[in-house]
Parts: sequence; C-alpha cells; structure tokens
Amino acid sequence: MSGSNVRSIDALAALHRGILHLSEDWDKTLQEVRTVVHRTQETFTNTQPAYWRHQHQLAERELTEAKDNLARKRSVVRASDRPAASEAVARVKKAEQRMRVCEEKRQAVRGWANEVNKACDDLLGPLADVRDQCDTVLPQAARELAIMIDQLRLYAEQAKESG
Repeated sequence: MSGSNVRSIDALAALHRGILHLSEDWDKTLQEVRTVVHRTQETFTNTQPAYWRHQHQLAERELTEAKDNLARKRSVVRASDRPAASEAVARVKKAEQRMRVCEEKRQAVRGWANEVNKACDDLLGPLADVRDQCDTVLPQAARELAIMIDQLRLYAEQAKESG
C-alpha cells in the first residue's frame, strides 16, 4: 500500500463531474443541431417547393387574365374603335416573365432540395457517432471513474487507519 501516489481524489471527482457535464452539454447541442437539420430539410423539401408551386399557379392565372384582356381589346370589329393595347401587351409580357421566373425557381428549388438532403444526411451520420459518445461512452467512462474513486477513497481511509 505504501507504493501508491494518490494526491487528490477530489481532482478525480471533479473530472467525473466534468465528464457527466460534457455528456449533458453534447446531448443538448446535438438535439439543437438535429432540430436545425430537420428544419432545413423541411424548408427545402416542402416549404420552398410549395411556395414556388403556388407562385407558379398565381403567375399562370395572371398570364391567363392578361391574355384574355389583350384578346378582348383586339377583338373589336373596327380598327378605329379598338383601344390602345400597348398596356395590355406589356402586362402579358410581364406575366410571361413572371411565369419563367417561377418555373426557374421551381426547378432550382428541386435541385437545392436534393443537395440539402444529401448534406443533411452526410451530417446526421457523424452526429449519430457523437450521440453514441453521449449516450454510451462518456456515461460508461464516468461509471468506471466513479468506481475507481470509491476504491481510492477506501484505500486512502485504510492508509490513514494503518499509518
């Protein structure tokens, strides 16, 4: 018994508390990261596609109305009775441009969704490894350290009694 060199069991106890605290902090951080990952996936796989689908429908409706308006202006029998259609033509062109933009955004969001899902999946793998550290490795290390601390305390008490 005289060959051991135990100086501070309290330092080991502090290490034990630190391991438990680290595990809890990592767990909380992992939950936050997973929440952000899921929100990001939701945004790019559901929210954005739905938004641009809706915008595309609105643009289609707007284009149909603009074309109908232009057709009405051009349908007057006598050319002299026709109102100027330049504003209606400009409205059709603007609606066509909006349709193109909405379609481009729909296509872009589809591509982004695939990339974002891949990036999120790539991130979730390592997060599972860290989760394993939080749930298994660190608590096991803390249990083993607690057992060693208890044994050292018993040893220290025995040394005091015999010495």
